[in-house]
Amino acid sequence: MKALVFHGPRDIRYESYDDPELRSPNSAILKVSSCSICGSDLHMYHGAHIGSTEYGADSPKFCCGHEFIGEVVEAGPEVHSFKVGDKVLAAGGTGCGNCPACKTGRTMECPVATAFGIGPGLEGGQAEYVCVPNADRTLYSTDGLTDDQAMLLTDAMATAYFGLTRAEPKPGGTVAVVGLGPIGLIGVELAYALGAAQVIAIDPVASRREMAEKLGATTLSPGVDLQKQVRELTGGRGADSVFEASGASGAIASVLPIVAHRGNASFIGIPEPEDTLPLPLILFKNVTVRGGVCDVQNMWPHLVPLVQQGRVKADGLFSHDFSLSEGAEAYRLFDSREDGVVKVRIAVD
Repeated sequence: MKALVFHGPRDIRYESYDDPELRSPNSAILKVSSCSICGSDLHMYHGAHIGSTEYGADSPKFCCGHEFIGEVVEAGPEVHSFKVGDKVLAAGGTGCGNCPACKTGRTMECPVATAFGIGPGLEGGQAEYVCVPNADRTLYSTDGLTDDQAMLLTDAMATAYFGLTRAEPKPGGTVAVVGLGPIGLIGVELAYALGAAQVIAIDPVASRREMAEKLGATTLSPGVDLQKQVRELTGGRGADSVFEASGASGAIASVLPIVAHRGNASFIGIPEPEDTLPLPLILFKNVTVRGGVCDVQNMWPHLVPLVQQGRVKADGLFSHDFSLSEGAEAYRLFDSREDGVVKVRIAVD
């Protein structure tokens, strides 16, 4: 098959790769119809870290990508909810399907849980075919969803819901969203859907701030006076809920100064090892801080009704289209933030 393969920092190659095989009786093989690049993929692209894994020139090669949709073309004997021919989306990560955590719906607590396409342990879906273990729990039917909606439900929309709700937005409250990539922009829309009266959206890129303004947010560019500007917009209080959706060091550092006393801060951007939080601000402001990796599958029951009822649209996020053979350019453009890029869609078939 053809696939996008990681060979080192800024070295994504379109090349032949071994066809996947069923890795367990509960696995399925998908023929991928389209895929996308997530902001977290750029950590690999930059040669940075995801958790304890550092991505350098000596990293083993692997097939990239954890956002993909497609059609089941083979199913193992222990796959009961899907059959050959079903059109599905896949959660961005999964576990074994057999341990106590998997069996009780806590997939990302599985001892072997991981995301697709961040290493050779679970090959990714930026490819013509991909093996999906724990298929009954990892796949979701795309019936009643557009392809764009399905793609966003693989990760971005689920992560936005996960991160935002952990900041505990209250009806009538103020939410600040730091970082206006796809996840942050979806977070703006979700904040209003969940009852926020005021949303403050923060990002250095003007075109992304403009998108947030169209969703109703008041936007700010990060800088030395960010705390002062947020206080002015909130009557001196600060934001009740702050959702950090970037992972950039500056974005992480900006959160606690702008959160209100007894407010809530939620972090979902992947940090670098040197990123830290100031304990005195947490302590003396009585801030509740949460961080975590989204368990995508557990977000679907909350999100799919919101999407199908039109309460969350997430329109216009896919700004550029590529073919799989143009994958290296798709990564370059997405990383550059040129040409108003927000999110790229890659056609496989």
